[in-house]
Amino acid sequence: MNVVGGDDSNPYRAPETSSVVRSGPRSRQRLAGRFERLLASLLDSLLYVPSFLWLALGNAAAFLTDDETALPDARGAIGVSLFVLSMLFVLALQAFLLCTRGWTVGKRVFKLRVESVHGGPASAVQLVVLRTLLPAGIGWCCGLFSLIDALFIFGEERRCLHDLLAGTVVVNA
Repeated sequence: MNVVGGDDSNPYRAPETSSVVRSGPRSRQRLAGRFERLLASLLDSLLYVPSFLWLALGNAAAFLTDDETALPDARGAIGVSLFVLSMLFVLALQAFLLCTRGWTVGKRVFKLRVESVHGGPASAVQLVVLRTLLPAGIGWCCGLFSLIDALFIFGEERRCLHDLLAGTVVVNA
C-alpha cells in the first residue's frame, strides 16, 4: 500500500482539477463579453435621447409664443405629450424585439442575444417583467440597486442581477 505519493489505481481519490467538467446551461465561449454588453446597453440608452428633443422644443415653443391668454404650462403640453409618446414608442419597440427575436437594438448591433438559462428563447414575462420592468422599478425606489445590478456582471457566470431574477443569460448570437 502506497500512502505517500498516491496510487493511480485508487478509485476513491479526488479528481484532478483539469478533469472536472463544468456543468451548466452555457459554455464560457458562448457567454457575451462584459464590454460588449456595456456598449449594447449604452446604445439602447441612446435611443431614448431624441425623445428629449420633443420636450425641449415644446418648452421652447412655450417661451417663444406671444399668446398671453394661454398658461405657460399649457403651451408646453404638446412637447411633453410628444416626449411621453416617443419614450413609449422606443420602450415598446425594444420590448417587441426582445420578445420576438431575443435582442434589443443595441444587442443586435453587437451580435448578442438574451436566452433562457435552460437554452432557447426566454418568455415575455422573463424578458419584459422580470428582466426589465422589475429592476427599473426597484432602481427608481433605491438607486443603489442599479449599481449592485450592474456589478453582478463581474461574477463567474457574467450575469447581472436582473439576469438572475429573470433566469436569463446573454450569449453571443
